[in-house]
Amino acid sequence: MKKMYGKSDNQLLAKFLLIFLIILVVVSAVAVPIILANETVLLTESLKSRYEVGTIAENDVRASETFFFLNEVESNQKRESAALAILPIFRHSLKDSNAIMEDLAPLFADYPQVEGVVREALETTLQQGVYNKSDLFALANQNKMRLQLLDSSAGKRLIFHIEEVLSLEESLKVINGEIAPYLSSEEFKAVSAALALHMRPNIYYSEAETEYEREHAALAVEPVIKRIEQGQLIVKKDFIITEDDFRALQAMRIAEVQYSPLQIVGRFIFVVAVTLTVIYALHILFKHTKRQMQYLFIIMGGTLVSQILTYLVFNLVARQGFANLEPFLPYFTLPILVALATNNRLAGLVSGALLGSYALLLPFATPSTFFFVMAVSFCGIYFIRFVYRRLDIVFQWFFCVVAAACIVFLSNLINGISFKHYLSSIMVMTMNISLTFILVSLILPVLEYLANLPTTFRLRELAYSDSPLLVRLSQTAVGTYNHSLGVAELAYNGAKAIDADPLLARVGGLYHDIGKLENPDYFIENQSDHNKHDDLKASLSVSVIKSHVKIGFEKGREAYLPQEVLDIISQHHGNDVIAFFFKKAMDASQNNNSEQVKREDYTYNSQIPQTPEAAIVMLADGIEAASRAIVKPSAQKYEKLINQIINQKIERKQLIGSRLSLTDLDTLAKTFMQTLSGRYHARIEYPQEEEEV
Repeated sequence: MKKMYGKSDNQLLAKFLLIFLIILVVVSAVAVPIILANETVLLTESLKSRYEVGTIAENDVRASETFFFLNEVESNQKRESAALAILPIFRHSLKDSNAIMEDLAPLFADYPQVEGVVREALETTLQQGVYNKSDLFALANQNKMRLQLLDSSAGKRLIFHIEEVLSLEESLKVINGEIAPYLSSEEFKAVSAALALHMRPNIYYSEAETEYEREHAALAVEPVIKRIEQGQLIVKKDFIITEDDFRALQAMRIAEVQYSPLQIVGRFIFVVAVTLTVIYALHILFKHTKRQMQYLFIIMGGTLVSQILTYLVFNLVARQGFANLEPFLPYFTLPILVALATNNRLAGLVSGALLGSYALLLPFATPSTFFFVMAVSFCGIYFIRFVYRRLDIVFQWFFCVVAAACIVFLSNLINGISFKHYLSSIMVMTMNISLTFILVSLILPVLEYLANLPTTFRLRELAYSDSPLLVRLSQTAVGTYNHSLGVAELAYNGAKAIDADPLLARVGGLYHDIGKLENPDYFIENQSDHNKHDDLKASLSVSVIKSHVKIGFEKGREAYLPQEVLDIISQHHGNDVIAFFFKKAMDASQNNNSEQVKREDYTYNSQIPQTPEAAIVMLADGIEAASRAIVKPSAQKYEKLINQIINQKIERKQLIGSRLSLTDLDTLAKTFMQTLSGRYHARIEYPQEEEEV
């Protein structure tokens, strides 16, 4: 009772976790495109491949809706004009003026008769200002013919034309001209030499203040906002695309993905509808397997990881200059992984359709994005039919790369991307597919181990490798081992004929009787002369015979066989009657006048086959065993035997849960007969060699 409650609690917890995972998937599918829509570089990167500034437009482009955008060209022009309107700023250095007067003090002491004249001329010149000639020359080269002088003492700005101010050389000429009449030639030479030695500029260009005010003036300019009406022509065919045109295209692209609350609600409804539809489709695909919940966890978990990777990848490549971002989609690992993990290509395509639908919401998506995802996913899944060994994935990778490259080429043509971007797109797609197959090769074995999945690789390893169980069976129960080989061959051919899982049927046939490892001598195929059941009552013999099903199940579980194989082991006899010992018990009861024999005491206690593969193994088991008792076998005898056993299973309702149709049973009967006829065909008798005398 506790075990039952515990199992129910685990199932409830698993359902809760699955619902929580689905909610996370829905939230991520809505949130990731909205977050990426804020990456303007990501949105407009693809425009560069179709509309390059300076090239001729190949078609007209009209605004899909009314929008506003910042006219960068006009705004920058206005900012530049505002900055240029700020005149170069100069400052008067009182410190330098005082230093000049102090340096000339010895001159005044040597020539006291001209001190007043020189001092007055010098003070007047310094007050007016002495400019650095290199500063004035630089301004003239920049066509700055005016400047402003900041007068800190007066707290005002004085505007001067460049020709109104004095350089150092010009100021010396002015001073010399004023003092020349008052000095002899010798004195003039001495005074002018002293002035030339100690005179220097006291007005300096303040570059930092000038740049600061220009930046402030540029920032104060209001940007130019341009309105584009719906239907207005943005780019005209056969006209050169200007910078302004391209910025309008970028603005239109950004405006298209700015989502209103109503659009977000619509996207949420779309995601919920698609997700629930896919879950229902997967429920239908996996309704006959016990791994339905397990497979849904793998698909939903993989979808969530794919959405997270989408955000990370496109944030990484947003500024790398790629024209077509579709080859970067990390959406191809999951469909291939699902197809391999579930042995169901349709399940892989359904998961690809889910991711393709989510891709339509991405801000850079085009009408062909869904078909791009589906086409590449289909190529990866399609080549799975050629995979029988892990090494075959290399060939699958090659074919998938070639097919994906063709799809990328076609996608670029459809979206009008320039040819110069084709090579980079194909290279990115090749890297994407390569990484996809590396991830599949790494993740699949981990899933096989953790979930004990019956993948194609795992089943082939079980079917064609010497597992310890089969080796031991071949050593201790040779008859059972040979019987199992025959059942495996029949089951494989039969399953292949009706499109069931032939590898699962083969493995089920090989392992279905591993319970006979215990007490192998009690089974007829391992006996040589003496039958141990001759010494036992029928009831005891039945117990031994029935036990091999339970023992086989336990041994298979200890060997970590997949659940599907364990189900075949436990169901290969169903709840059918053990006819030989039931008849023996009935005869003994009549002869001894003992109490009536109960039929249920002589039937297996297992569940009837629930899958086509389990039913095929059941039929193959009975037919292979009975075929060995045929004397002088022929096609007619095999046909009669096969039809008889199949009809008996139908009459005893052993096949009602197997989903096998009458057409399937007819196909199985023909396949079984062909296999048996080929195995036990007649051979000519070899002549005996005469002994030499």
